[in-house]
Amino acid sequence: MFNKHDINEIHTYLKNLSPRIQTDSIYVTTNPTKMNIIIPIIPEPVRNIMDFTLLVAGTSLNTLLGLIIASNSSMYTSANCYIMSLALSNLTILLEPFQQIFRWIFNIDLAMNLDYIFLVSFGTSILTIIILNIEAYVVVCHKNWPLRKSLVKISTAIKGILFIWIMCIMVTAMELNLYDYYEKEIVYDIYVSSTVMFLIFPCFIFIILDFFILYDLIISKLIAGTWPSKDVECFVFLVGITIGFFLTMIPYRVVRAFALLTSAMSCCSDTTIEIVYTMVKIYPMILPIICFVASKEYRQALETMPRCQRHETSIII
Repeated sequence: MFNKHDINEIHTYLKNLSPRIQTDSIYVTTNPTKMNIIIPIIPEPVRNIMDFTLLVAGTSLNTLLGLIIASNSSMYTSANCYIMSLALSNLTILLEPFQQIFRWIFNIDLAMNLDYIFLVSFGTSILTIIILNIEAYVVVCHKNWPLRKSLVKISTAIKGILFIWIMCIMVTAMELNLYDYYEKEIVYDIYVSSTVMFLIFPCFIFIILDFFILYDLIISKLIAGTWPSKDVECFVFLVGITIGFFLTMIPYRVVRAFALLTSAMSCCSDTTIEIVYTMVKIYPMILPIICFVASKEYRQALETMPRCQRHETSIII
């Protein structure tokens, strides 16, 4: 039998425990993010200014990129359709700094599942870049291939983009659904396995295809005596997009996977995680800059836009 002293201690323990249980339940129900939880190290005012700059610059550059493609009928190609898909993926990434800025200015917390945002944007981006590599390989190395014309059609690109987005949305939803039914250790294993799958196979494809493209360009140089300028520009443009993705998007995914495997590694400190997390939000700026720097077509289209606007204004006047 319990005496009066024991009963009082039990009531005291339950009273002290109930707020923690309530807090934990609120945390679980109101915060859907389980993997991409960032412990802030950068001071909040600095972080707000960084997010505002990245949001404005990323949105402006990707919108400009989309307007350039949409306003020039000569740029209606399958490759540019994939670039538009990458721009859309960039805008998805920018939902996170948009959430931070909205909280900073209006003091309103927009509940977003950052797991879903980052997994979808990561998957769609890397699969789109793979298709760009495959298309470049066919265009450069197999100019007489019977299916080449079908591959570079805009309709084919649109179907491929829709397939990529639908598949990534469904796969991500299924993966996140698994997180709700398994223990943390198993959830971490799923995330790490997904990371390895999305790194090893794409890297293998990138290396093989780029090697074949470079080999074909060297053979063309030896035969013709000069580099095929259009194919070289296509290759440099493609390599720039791939390197930009791997330098900004991949580090966060790798560091996060290592952090889930073990918390004792110095490379996975909270500071390191926040730095590579910020690099992810920089990628939406990197893609348009690479397009304008590495592609002559984009530079010419960018230069002609002010002329067209002045011409339209003079006609109206």
